[in-house]
Amino acid sequence: MTLFGKILVLLNLGLALVLAAWSFNIYANGIDWTDRKDTRTTPPRMGQFALRKEKLDELGKGIDPAQKDWLNERAQLAREEKHLADERLWYDKELRYVLTGPARGRGIFDVAIATQDDPNTGVKRGQVLLDNQGYPQLVPIRDPNNVPLQLQSLAEYNTEDNTVLRSLGEEMAKHAAQIAESNGLTDKIIGDKDKGVRGLQQRIYDEQAKNAAVIAEIKLIEPQLLNALVELQTVNKRREQMLRRIEELKRTKVASK
Repeated sequence: MTLFGKILVLLNLGLALVLAAWSFNIYANGIDWTDRKDTRTTPPRMGQFALRKEKLDELGKGIDPAQKDWLNERAQLAREEKHLADERLWYDKELRYVLTGPARGRGIFDVAIATQDDPNTGVKRGQVLLDNQGYPQLVPIRDPNNVPLQLQSLAEYNTEDNTVLRSLGEEMAKHAAQIAESNGLTDKIIGDKDKGVRGLQQRIYDEQAKNAAVIAEIKLIEPQLLNALVELQTVNKRREQMLRRIEELKRTKVASK
């Protein structure tokens, strides 16, 4: 055997010893993954599977109470959610009633508030009073004199407001027409130079001026009228005298018929 062969044999022997020691170390200090449980030793030697199984069993003891509590809380949650849904329907109905009614003759109600502490129910002063179903109690709205008020819904008040506004608009239009008519009558009375309207007042002034002119003319004519009357009387007297003279002449047969 050559020297190189001896060296290879020694290396093979050394590698085998290292691997053998490593294998023994793993065997002696390895993890026991079995479910073996040796109670003869102190502390008991247990495989990893048995150790974890024992931990799972210990943890499993708290699962049933926790699951029971969870199921109870889940049932309570379902009841609360159902009650919440019912409350939403109740509140939606009451809100629709306040907004749209019809509330005429029935009125809008207010939420009842506790005026004092109630040790029997635990309700404190200022809290909302609830009925047997857990909904707020509703009471009639009262004024400061404790007299019930018959309030209507918002839609009914809006309808009344629209009616009042429409009536007010009609009255305003009527009033505007009356103002226009009054302005026209005023223009007819006092006139409007810009519009070329000769008012009644100006006409009265004009007639008064005409009347004054007529009176002035009468004053001028009156002396002449008196003179004419005097002359007429004179003429009448002269006529009567002439008629008497004619009659005298007729009797004396001087004058003919």
